[in-house]
Order: sequence, then structure tokens, then C-alpha cells
Amino acid sequence: MLVELISYLIAGSMAGILAGMFGVGGGILIVPILTFIFLSLGFNDSYVTHLAVGTSLSTIIFTGLSSARAHFYKNAINFQAFYPVATGISIGCIAGAFVANLLDGIVLRKIIGIFALIIAIQIYIAKNQIKTFKASSSIAFISGSGIGGISTILGIGGGSFTVPFFKYSGLGMKVCIGTAAACGVPIALFGSISFVMLGLDNSNLPEHSLGYVYLPALIGISLSSVFTASIGANIAHSVSDKMLSILFSIMMVVISAYMLF
Repeated sequence: MLVELISYLIAGSMAGILAGMFGVGGGILIVPILTFIFLSLGFNDSYVTHLAVGTSLSTIIFTGLSSARAHFYKNAINFQAFYPVATGISIGCIAGAFVANLLDGIVLRKIIGIFALIIAIQIYIAKNQIKTFKASSSIAFISGSGIGGISTILGIGGGSFTVPFFKYSGLGMKVCIGTAAACGVPIALFGSISFVMLGLDNSNLPEHSLGYVYLPALIGISLSSVFTASIGANIAHSVSDKMLSILFSIMMVVISAYMLF
């Protein structure tokens, strides 16, 4: 149990730094780590990925709030861009949770790996275009619905999708990251509630689970991630946009390789 708790604390620390640096909520790292830990603990492979996704989303509530707060104080959140996307996210999250519940665990793992690779490619080739946010509210709402749905299926804070969306819309990389961090909070809130409700009827889940949320992992990861998110935000504001894009792409390629192979 001690080794297990330490692994959660380390995972949370890493996730917090990544959340602050890239506005991703940390879930893109937490899901693969929890998948590995849960398999090592002998949990049933048929629900391991669902448990990892649900737990990841619940931790992002705390990580996302900490990361968004750090970026807010650096004036790096564009609320004009945030509100319509966040509204769509709230609806998409609920639908995404129902879809994820229908998928086989191994299939879900492969989907996460494929999306991570796609994201790495698109964020690397994205170019800064204009300096003002031009997307209409309706487009932002529709995009947010899709982002919320996919992010909930993958167990991530959505920054992997909202950062490219805001970047293509013309925001600077640092503001993209800050606004994406804020968007991660409604994704985590609505997504984790949905996974709790959907898993309540599963009698095969391990002890200390609340639906598809494993409480020991939630506590350990949340305790450490909230303290390191501000470190990641400070790093993000100390390096160039180009370097942030490169580091983001490398991270996604590594995660894709793990989840696929």
C-alpha cells in the first residue's frame, strides 16, 4: 500500500507540472500511469481503462483549478474564448461518458494512443495566424461539445484539443494554454460525475472504488498535483511558444507509443 501511495504521489506531481505547462489537466499522463498501476495490482483488464479514465477525470478537478488559478494571475486566460467552448463542453462530457462505458477496455486504450499521435502532429504543424479570437460563438460551442465528449472518453482535461483549437483561432501559445487549463475544470467535473454514476452498478470493481473512480489514487494524485501545477505554469511563461509546441508534441508521441504498444 505504501509503494502504491508513493506511485500516486509521483504521478500527481508529474501531472501537475504538465498541467501547468501545457494546460492539459494532466490526464493524458495519468491515464497511462494508472492503467499500468492497476494492471500491476491485478485489477480485471476489462474495466482497468475505464477505472483509469474515471479516476483521471476526478483528479483533474483539483489539478485544473490549481493550474487555471496560476494562469489567471498571469493574465493568460481569454474569457471571451472560454465561455462558449465551456458551455459546449458541459454537454459533450455527459455524452462522452456514455460512449466510453460501451467500449471494451483494450479498444479504449488503443483509441487514446491514436488520438495522442494525431494531437502531436497537429500541434507541431500549427502556425500562429492572427492575434485575436475570431471563431463565432456557435462554432466555439459545437467545438466545445466535441472536445468535451472526446476528452471524457479519453479521461483527459481537454487541453490536448483546446490548445490546438485556440491556437488555430489565433491566440498566442501561452494564452492558449491558460484558457485550455480553465476549460479542463468543467470537463473534469461533468466527466467524473458521469463515470461515478455509470460505474455504481458494476459489482466487479475493486474495494475503495466509487463507481469508476478509485479513491486511493484520487487522493494521492490530487494531494501532490495541486502543489506542482503552479511550477508548470511558471515554466510555461519562461520559455518560448516554439519550445512549448515542440515539448508538447514530444510528450504526446511518447504517450501514444505506450498506449498503442
